[in-house]
Amino acid sequence: MGAQLCFEANAKAPREALRFHAEAKGAQVRLDTRGCIAHRRTTFHDGIVCSQRPVRLGERVALRVLREESGWCGGLRVGFTRLDPACVSVPSLPPFLCPDLEEQSPTWAAVLPEGCALTGDLVRFWVDRRGCLFAKVNAGCRLLLREGVPVGAPLWAVMDVYGTTKAIELLGEATMGTPQGRWGDGGSSGTPHRSRATGRTFTFSYSISPCPVLAVKMGTGDAR
Repeated sequence: MGAQLCFEANAKAPREALRFHAEAKGAQVRLDTRGCIAHRRTTFHDGIVCSQRPVRLGERVALRVLREESGWCGGLRVGFTRLDPACVSVPSLPPFLCPDLEEQSPTWAAVLPEGCALTGDLVRFWVDRRGCLFAKVNAGCRLLLREGVPVGAPLWAVMDVYGTTKAIELLGEATMGTPQGRWGDGGSSGTPHRSRATGRTFTFSYSISPCPVLAVKMGTGDAR
C-alpha cells in the first residue's frame, strides 16, 4: 500500500517527457543523441530498451515504427517492468524481452499481432488500474494484450526492437484525456482490426499469451 500511495503521489508531479534510458539497453541498440530513437544494429535480438522514468497508470507510451527489416518472423514487443533501469547493469540484459526478461525479473510484456507494427505506424500502449496491458495502432481498435500486471509499485515502459522491427521513435505522450479525434481512442476491444500487411480482418477481444521467441530468417532455413 505504501508503494502504491507513493506512486499515486508522484503521478501528480510535473511530468518529464519520455525518453529511452541511455544505459539500460540491449547490446545491439544504438540511441540518437536525444534518446528518442532506438535502432537495432544487427541480428534480430538484443534490442531491449526502457523508459528513463516510471510511467503513470493510464499514460500512453506513444512510439512510431521508423524502419523494418524484411526476412525475420516476429516484431515489436511492448510491456512494463518493475526493474529500475538506473539499477540495471547492461551485461545483465538478456537477448529477448519475452520470455527471457519476463522470467528473470518482474516484467510483463506481449507481442503485437501480425501486421500491427509496420513502418510509419503509430503504436500506443499503456496499463490501466486493473493491471490490463492495452495497445492501439494508428486509429485502430484497442487491443487487450494481457492481464495481471501488478500496479502497486512504479512501472517503467519496456520495448524490444525485435525481428522485423528495426528502429522506433518515442513520441510525445498521449494521455487519457487526449481528444479522440487526434488519437482515435474511442474504440474498444472486440472491434475488427484490418491488417495492412495481409488485408485480412481480425477481432481481438481476448488476452494474447506471452510472445514466442523463435525468429526464422526466411529463405535461408536459419532458425535462431
